[in-house]
Amino acid sequence: MSIEQVNALQTPLAGVVVWFNPTVKEVENIKSYVGFLQNLYVVDNSADNNASLLAELTSQSDKIHYLPNLDNLGIATALNRGCKMARENGYQWILTMDQDSSFSREEMSEFIASFESKKVEDPSIAVFTPLTNDFQPKGYADRVITSGNLLSLEAYDKIGGFDDTLFIDEVDHDLCYKLTDNGYKIFSFSHIYMQHKIGDGRIHKFLFPRQLYVMHHGAVRKYYIVRNRFVLRDRFPDFTNDYTKFNIQLLLGVIFFEEQKLLKLRYMLKGYRDYKNNRLGKMR
Repeated sequence: MSIEQVNALQTPLAGVVVWFNPTVKEVENIKSYVGFLQNLYVVDNSADNNASLLAELTSQSDKIHYLPNLDNLGIATALNRGCKMARENGYQWILTMDQDSSFSREEMSEFIASFESKKVEDPSIAVFTPLTNDFQPKGYADRVITSGNLLSLEAYDKIGGFDDTLFIDEVDHDLCYKLTDNGYKIFSFSHIYMQHKIGDGRIHKFLFPRQLYVMHHGAVRKYYIVRNRFVLRDRFPDFTNDYTKFNIQLLLGVIFFEEQKLLKLRYMLKGYRDYKNNRLGKMR
């Protein structure tokens, strides 16, 4: 099915992608899905204005809207900016993307076709998502990452959108848990894949034959991961029974396999302290 045929049949879709210090690679990622959207909001958390990167696309179409924040306001705030603009322009559904995510044309066509069918079959689904790895749960799920989601803006409004105070990390899961608490469902298609890079994650041999997945994030990201996991554990105890295990794995990964161990451990401790003191938002 051509892009034109898909667009003629589909629900009108907006999209939002969050940028941070983008390159031409991020523009190529946009090209993989923008043809399936009626409008795309590029919300840029970089300190610099990167509008020139989009010159080729904006010269060919008026569907791309560049929204520079000129500061890193966090992924939640950036996503909210795009979602609110889409809502103001009458959209009911929005595609939420990370800058390092992309689709093949065939996968995106199938994603939209499957979305159109499934949302009629089960109107309670508020998030539809593709697979990004073989370990991701298929079918109905408790939580998914933000990138690649087709999100109901009606449901988004009802739960109050993304939580700005989390800034980054667990922003996606917080949204999922709030949706579930409000009677909505999340659905992962088992036959649709999206290309997505998650940091510098690697699998290490650990206590043979066991293996340990280590994310190798920087120290600042460790801060947000630890702080926000504890926050969500308190908010949603029914969904976060495995968070203690995740934190132990995070700690072991830093101690045994990551560089800058002491720095990362200090930031993780700061994250825990800020959680205890209810100090949220951007790290200070």
